[in-house]
Amino acid sequence: MRMRVRAAAAALLMTVAVSACSENQSSGESDDDSGAPSVAVNFGVGVDPAYSPIYLANQENLFKEAGLDVTVTQYQEGTGGLDAILAKQGQVTASTESSLLNRATRGDIKGLAVFSQSPDFIKLVARAGITDVAGIKKYGVVPGTVNEYATNKVLDSRGISRDAVEFVKASPAEMPALLQRGDVDGYIMWEPWPSRGVANGGKVLLTSGEIGYVYNLVIGVDGAWYEANKETARKVVDTVGKACEQLTADPAKAGTVTEKAIKVPAAEAQTLLKGVQCQVRDFTDEDIKRYQEIAQFQQDSKIVTQKADPAAVMVRGVA
Repeated sequence: MRMRVRAAAAALLMTVAVSACSENQSSGESDDDSGAPSVAVNFGVGVDPAYSPIYLANQENLFKEAGLDVTVTQYQEGTGGLDAILAKQGQVTASTESSLLNRATRGDIKGLAVFSQSPDFIKLVARAGITDVAGIKKYGVVPGTVNEYATNKVLDSRGISRDAVEFVKASPAEMPALLQRGDVDGYIMWEPWPSRGVANGGKVLLTSGEIGYVYNLVIGVDGAWYEANKETARKVVDTVGKACEQLTADPAKAGTVTEKAIKVPAAEAQTLLKGVQCQVRDFTDEDIKRYQEIAQFQQDSKIVTQKADPAAVMVRGVA
């Protein structure tokens, strides 16, 4: 498999040409097992250990073994793959349910399956000297991501108004340094950024599960492309499922493939993934209800002008 690394999604969006609005809609398959060549798939992922099943499928040729032509492209944030779909430069991605619902208000993006979840992978870390949520006056926020939603959950859990705190916008990779300098008092983020904050003198105050949030990582697709390439999409989902099965049977593999993909030491990556359930599954009624809450939050907070409809965005029955 091939691996490309791109910088911020914003740079990608600036390069969108008038070229090929129909690019993501074309089908190179017959949706059967006739042995016809598979269509090329650009699979966008973020750079943290939670994407380890895609790293594994890429590095150990599981996509190729399934007859798929997949290029895995890494972005600084999980939203990068979603932005690539909106820019007609990608077909498949992996992101949190929150980010997918946000981007689904801007274009035809669908969710096909959950492949990872955990109540502990997302953590709130505060700078040295702060021992309680009430002491956090400046929050680091990555707009439009699950971090923004989780920050709101933290405030709600303590009865703190959003108007009573300051939000400092930055990328995930910038957060540990901002915390160390005191430019932010805390942030709630996915690993490895909380652990990086702790290494800079911070302290973990709580996990997302303690404020009633278990994150989901979701396989997302360009909606029009999916309609034309359902068999390829199903094979991608199945292949990620097989990668999850391997990681569940041998957790050390998650560390090995993560280290190779994003240079996080294998032992550290394996530790960070403790408690993360890697399993491809269909969406449940409970999922849709929780996604409705997230979509409503995004509209109420003016993150989006019109909320997404999770029942329409999430395609059930694929996994």
